[in-house]
Amino acid sequence: MAKQNKRYAMLINLDRCVGCFACQVSCKAEYDIPLGTFRCKVETYRSGSYPDIRKFFLPRLCNHCASAPCIEGCEEHALYRNQQGVVLLDDTKCTGCQMCYDKCPYNAISVSPDRGTAEKCDFCYTRRLMQGLLPVCVQNCMGKAMVFGDINDKKSDISLALENNNVKALNPDLGTNPLVFYTYSRTLADSPLKDYQVAGIPPLRRTSAKQQTTDPEISSQLVYTSDAMCPSECGISVLVENGIAKKIYGNPHTLVNSGTFCAKGASGLQLTYSPHRIKTPLMRSGKRGEDKWKEITWEEASDFIARKLVAIKKKYGPESVFMDCGDVTDREAYYRLFHALCTPNTFNHGSICDPNRKWGQALMTGDERPLPDIQRPLLLRNEDGELFLNEKHDIKLLLNVGSNPFVATRFNYMSRGIPAAREENGCIYIVIDPAYTNSAAHADFWLPVRPGSDAALLASMLYFIIKNDSGDLPSAKYIDHGFIEKYTLGWQEFKDAFLEYSKKKDPANDLYYFTLDWAEEKTGISTDNIKKISHLFGITKPAAIEIGMHGTSHHTNGDVTSILMTALCLITGNMDVPGGLVFVDSQKPKKGAITVGKKFLDKVVNREINGRQVTGKLSELNKDNFGDYPASLKGVLADLPVKIKKGVRIKYGPFKDYHYPVKAFVTRAGNPVITAGNTSAWKEALTAKNGDDYLLELMVFIDTHITETGKYADIVLPEAGYLERMGVSDVYTMSPEIALRDQVIKPLHESKTPYEFMIALSDALIKNGDPDIKAEDFRLKYNDEEAFINEILSETPGFYNIGQPLPYPGLPEGCLIRGVPDNPDAVWGNIILKHGEPVTADWLRKHNGVAVWPASYYRYKNAAASPSGKYPGTASKKFEFRFSYIENINSIFGTEIPTTFYWAESRWNPGNTLYKNTYPEYPFQLISGRVHHAMTMTVVCPYLSETNTECMEPLNDHFKYTMPDSADAQIRNGLQGNGETTFSPCSVSIPVLAINRTEGEALDLKTGDLVALENPLGNRLKGKVFLTEEIMPGTIKTAFGPGGQNASGLGFMNQTSEYTPNINELHDPENITSCTGAPGFGDIRVRLIKT
Repeated sequence: MAKQNKRYAMLINLDRCVGCFACQVSCKAEYDIPLGTFRCKVETYRSGSYPDIRKFFLPRLCNHCASAPCIEGCEEHALYRNQQGVVLLDDTKCTGCQMCYDKCPYNAISVSPDRGTAEKCDFCYTRRLMQGLLPVCVQNCMGKAMVFGDINDKKSDISLALENNNVKALNPDLGTNPLVFYTYSRTLADSPLKDYQVAGIPPLRRTSAKQQTTDPEISSQLVYTSDAMCPSECGISVLVENGIAKKIYGNPHTLVNSGTFCAKGASGLQLTYSPHRIKTPLMRSGKRGEDKWKEITWEEASDFIARKLVAIKKKYGPESVFMDCGDVTDREAYYRLFHALCTPNTFNHGSICDPNRKWGQALMTGDERPLPDIQRPLLLRNEDGELFLNEKHDIKLLLNVGSNPFVATRFNYMSRGIPAAREENGCIYIVIDPAYTNSAAHADFWLPVRPGSDAALLASMLYFIIKNDSGDLPSAKYIDHGFIEKYTLGWQEFKDAFLEYSKKKDPANDLYYFTLDWAEEKTGISTDNIKKISHLFGITKPAAIEIGMHGTSHHTNGDVTSILMTALCLITGNMDVPGGLVFVDSQKPKKGAITVGKKFLDKVVNREINGRQVTGKLSELNKDNFGDYPASLKGVLADLPVKIKKGVRIKYGPFKDYHYPVKAFVTRAGNPVITAGNTSAWKEALTAKNGDDYLLELMVFIDTHITETGKYADIVLPEAGYLERMGVSDVYTMSPEIALRDQVIKPLHESKTPYEFMIALSDALIKNGDPDIKAEDFRLKYNDEEAFINEILSETPGFYNIGQPLPYPGLPEGCLIRGVPDNPDAVWGNIILKHGEPVTADWLRKHNGVAVWPASYYRYKNAAASPSGKYPGTASKKFEFRFSYIENINSIFGTEIPTTFYWAESRWNPGNTLYKNTYPEYPFQLISGRVHHAMTMTVVCPYLSETNTECMEPLNDHFKYTMPDSADAQIRNGLQGNGETTFSPCSVSIPVLAINRTEGEALDLKTGDLVALENPLGNRLKGKVFLTEEIMPGTIKTAFGPGGQNASGLGFMNQTSEYTPNINELHDPENITSCTGAPGFGDIRVRLIKT
């Protein structure tokens, strides 16, 4: 019998589609598809009205119909079906007549404005299928929603999936017999998807045996490295041809993303080869902020910076020099150089983003970022001590409070882990958020909450669990008393303080704190629902809570929210158990502690204070830990505008009452003018003058593109992009994992890597007589960049051999693990019990760019069930409800920071009685959220402008834009190079102001109206209205970061700056959390003014 041909088909599980746009952008990047043209497009279907709403995401592509109208209508015979059922296009025959476009009932065919021919999905047949690879959309799908294969093979994954699911298709009544199928467990009101019988597909018609030409073999040309389009740092593989990066894919050997890839990552080449890159060092030729430059050489730039720094150090001391590393990636070279320069004031984005979110976890668990046990697969040992990849989910309930993991893709694996846990393990998924986010669309329960009242909700949950816990009733056995007694410290004191506070009445509503009635009034969530989720969380084991950055941390009571979230997970016994809240930050492979040069700050120096000489360490001149924020974990950047204008006063330690100015600010890969506090305050500080001279005597900006912040620099330096430099990843995974960021291509233009910058500026500082920089710490210490990377890796992974299952059963329990996964060192104190092999760049390169070590649980106890003495990373090595970190600070400095439970309201919040008179006049709370962009700079990537999602909608005005000379660019960027592109109205997704539809219509607003928002301080911003059912009344939401920018590095999005909102124009610069120094970006009351 003749062998049956394969018949390719695709099944898309909409229960796992999270609306990430990875398929859409990956497809466009694979085929260099022009802007406005698609082979695959993600659409959103909505139904209902607030609060009873539903939405789902529908990837649409060519259906490869067995009875294809497009083939029948193509008079040029350019379209044909091959013997595997794939509908293909012969470009040489296509005339662009658009007959196929008109005939296709699924809107799956476009006409390329560049080539003038049809553009459609071909299942990546010639480029990938014929090489044994999956279509790029299937490979990169973050939710693992797409299943592809041969439906004639009854044992294939797709055949089994079709057999076990209720299959649907797009408009099956049309009789086209599609080969793209869908499955979805929920009701599909007003949807084109209908039930479909796969068995009814007829034999293929009008097929061709024409021989397809395969594209060149690509696997041997792939270089493994680590992404840096956002802090997720997913593993990637880059196709390189003749020194040019051609394509980027996910690296299937990493567990952080398991070969999947988000839309940001898929657009990475548009950032790398952007014609808007900084190409040479630049010196300011106008005033700060004018964005006027003249080109200079690296030698001139280094010499200028070195002379200024040496002079500033001599006159004001090194403490007056500030370094902001912005992005957390590859910062070791900058830290080393500036620590050697003797400045104690170095920062990164952790100083801005989430100090509040990390606060409670760090105080109580010693781990800044424990996360829900969602990552799968996970590298574990089985009962026989053998390694295996665990795919099975354990979590039974996940509560996301202000967290939107399907859009704010900080942890790639959550996009596949959460839907999989729901589908495979029956995990109950609850989302608490003022907005009906993509994550909420997948939740079992969405409970809209008033912004800033998350702490109130968690406090009422804790109150309910304490008051209703019963060891005798299985239905109310909420608290794990045995765990608390054996492995925690200070619970009784914490509980007593909490219950004592509950005896008070809240002056805002005259109700007792933390009761259900009180919480309903504060949060807008009914007492029944609060009781329901409190009971569910208390009784369901294992369970976990994750709080968000924008949703909780950006309120000035986010520190309290973090403490309460951690307390709930601890008392219910859900800490570091399978399916619970697990150690992640403390298990991250250690790297760079030696390299960053903190030892330089141990230098003893003298300062004169009130006429007397005082001696102390350089580190004791830190503006925050010895100044306004002694408990701060990451330093405070949001108050730097004030410090530039008024100077720094040291309040604690040996240098108490010492004052010094801020005279130099070097910022790298960050955009603090937009993201680190009030934008106007930053601009005012950076341009403030003392006579004819700027108060801030030197500002240096280092990045790939000039941003709003870059406009205010004196010197701009081009940094090598993430494909052009070496580094080491910094990922949060349950299985300890580290990846090499290898140099895939040579630095473009005149860019330098961070290592090269360190060497160049250290040489210049030595040349200009700096007394602290020594060649033996820099040029003479490292033979090359790889030697520098190997030093960073020398302490990796640096975790303890503890927990269940024991990561290394052949090594002593409790020893330190250091070295490669299959042959590590075993270290006990200063003794090396077993010599292994160190992790090096070369080892990583030879092992697919990544090292993964086995995970474990229960790391707080040893095999005898006694406290392990290794974890948690608190001073007591127990989970702490009495905070030893704070007790130590209070003891040293005489401060009175709370050491157990405390309560605080956010500042600009209806519950804060200090500002109650302003609320009738300013009735809206303005909040923000992450979008399918990373921070502020990925707006440079044209493909991301087509990802309309929460608070990013196609509402631009008509404009024209001419791309700069891009003769040296190696990809098309979706736009016509060196030519004018016309952008029609509503063709580009821009940041908008999402307003509840009913509320907006009552104000006579419609989508697209331009309005102003004004806060009680009189500050304003502009933006376009987007009316939606997906936001609770009284709340306006916009995107954080991409709006309101106009700088030479931003490309065509500059054209929208006048009508896109930058939320930090309205940030109150005094609204900073007293303990952590976190700015209250989410605490903004506004009124709406029509313009």
